Amino acid sequence: MITLLLALLYPIAIQIERGGWWRLLAPVTLFALLVDVIANYTELVVLTFDFPRRGEWTFSTRLERLVLSSDWRGRAARPISRLLNWIAPTGHPHIKNAIGK
Repeated sequence: MITLLLALLYPIAIQIERGGWWRLLAPVTLFALLVDVIANYTELVVLTFDFPRRGEWTFSTRLERLVLSSDWRGRAARPISRLLNWIAPTGHPHIKNAIGK
């Protein structure tokens, strides 16, 4: 449930990277960040059978590690990472390790 909310908020919240008038979305972005942290330590732990490591506060930070995995977690993380990178408005990858994967 939290993951679905996060999936709905991400395309809106990431637009803050554009700058300018898009910064008016800061409250949405902060709320999305809170939802991301909560989901990362609850629902997404159950879905991935993987607990965040030190410094992996958000799911996108954890994805940077998971895309390098050769097991089912890596196979699941790579398309999610490509989608998140595709949605990012600046053209810079949001999930850095997903480049070329």
